[in-house]
Amino acid sequence: MDKSNIYQKIKPLFPLKYKSNRLPEYLSFLFSVLDKKIHGKDLARIPGQWGKESYKKLADKYSQIPTECADPLAKCGEITTDLFGGIPRWRSPNLQYNVGAAVNTAAAAVYSLALDENIYNINDGLAGNALVAEQAVSAILANLANVTTPAHGLFTFGGTATNLYALKIGTRKAAPDSGKRGMPKNLKVALTKDAHFSHGVSADWLGIGTDNVIVMEPDLDRSSNLAGAESKMRTTLEQGNLLAAIIINGGTTYGHVIDDIQAFVELRDKLVRDYSLPYKPHLHVDSVIGWAWLMFKDYDFDKNELNIEDEALEKIEKQYKKISKINSADSWGVDFHKGVGACPIDCSIVMMNDVSDFVLLSKKENPITAMHQLAQEFSFTSPADFTLETSRSGGAALAALASLHTLGVKGYQRNLANLVQETTLTKKLLSVEKDVMICDRDSLGYVTMIRFYPPELNNDSRKFSEFTDKSTEIKDFVEKVNNYTKAFFQWDLAVRMSKNKQLEYSFSSNYLDLPCGGKLSAIKLYPVSPHFDEEHARETVQILLEQKRLFDTTAWIKR
Repeated sequence: MDKSNIYQKIKPLFPLKYKSNRLPEYLSFLFSVLDKKIHGKDLARIPGQWGKESYKKLADKYSQIPTECADPLAKCGEITTDLFGGIPRWRSPNLQYNVGAAVNTAAAAVYSLALDENIYNINDGLAGNALVAEQAVSAILANLANVTTPAHGLFTFGGTATNLYALKIGTRKAAPDSGKRGMPKNLKVALTKDAHFSHGVSADWLGIGTDNVIVMEPDLDRSSNLAGAESKMRTTLEQGNLLAAIIINGGTTYGHVIDDIQAFVELRDKLVRDYSLPYKPHLHVDSVIGWAWLMFKDYDFDKNELNIEDEALEKIEKQYKKISKINSADSWGVDFHKGVGACPIDCSIVMMNDVSDFVLLSKKENPITAMHQLAQEFSFTSPADFTLETSRSGGAALAALASLHTLGVKGYQRNLANLVQETTLTKKLLSVEKDVMICDRDSLGYVTMIRFYPPELNNDSRKFSEFTDKSTEIKDFVEKVNNYTKAFFQWDLAVRMSKNKQLEYSFSSNYLDLPCGGKLSAIKLYPVSPHFDEEHARETVQILLEQKRLFDTTAWIKR
């Protein structure tokens, strides 16, 4: 085959001139492909064949590389038609599946441009001025948190990585030689009961070991019990162990619970004094969701310029007061790809309230990790000296910067306030139903966790006592309600949601561990779209109640 012909075909895919770059044409064409699939509707997912059977067929179809491609644009259209079927549309007000993010188009555009230029956030030689975005976003976040010390953040591969960084820095503080000699067997870390599973995974991956995790139990409001945590930490230290890190809640996935950050800082400092520790256990706040309330830093809650409804306004103010103490911690995490962050995944940053903590991660001290391949001596700034990743896309930091500058403080405030306000309405509408239990009635966030009672248990005296009762009898009752709620979800998924009709939500089999020893299951409503309004909140409740009545009379009654 004539080599020059191949070059003629592939060179347009690598344009040197921006005017000849067909990326806008490709995107426009692919948007039209998707638009034809959704037919202008607010569908929760992009239609198409999706599921286990089609998954295998498509995997077989695309697992062979062609010798050459006659029409790249058409091939991309085919890929989009086949593989975008079933993907969630986070901008849709009908999708209440989980804590994803509706992406700000400005952020997506800058991210796409960064991908097209393939920016490596390694050093200035590989990223040019694009590294400024990371510096600027760090400064914005530090200002929102009222951090007065020299602070800095590093973008990383997700919320998991923000916790991984915190634990790693904690191990370096407690065991400075751990990078060379490995983790001491007596090194422990403290995590909360309601922690995201990534906390335990991070302990595993770092070699700390999940057996060396101290679990801090929660109070009834799901915030971590300070006295219980202190008792466990003291026991740990008195046994001669190292307490490397403490990770507390800064907005949990289910309830957006924020711990008493200042109290935990004071507890940590007291332990350092009482046991004359030569190090300070690293205190990290997992605030990848809760950071967003920092946007209300300068909001005049009395004036209430955005006209937020009273109940929602009170919740936001309470939540802001809790997260505002994050400046007293050592580090914290932000996910711009969750909730109101409005950026493409993955877009996470770990913030150190004292930039010197990053120095503990420097690769320069060990000749084995010297980065001579990157010609460090010719760079004036090199984040790769501290990052877990060597190759980091510049897109995440640029997307976050674009989103912050195009939405502004008021844009973030409005989106967050809207979600809290409409979630408050959703709970209010459901609370009058005798066969519905709202599990997170007092939550300050925008998640609604509910359980449905079967008709035969509607008048049962044990209703609403699952959270406090420790008896074996209540455990049996909980399991019956769990089974019913799960059966309803499976039925609604099969007859309606899998057909992409209106509202889509999700289910958790282990929302809470109960005093009786059982696990509480619940349906999860998690709106994240800026288009979610009062009409959608009311429609959500109407659909759920109508489906429950239909389930009771057509499916459950036959069991």
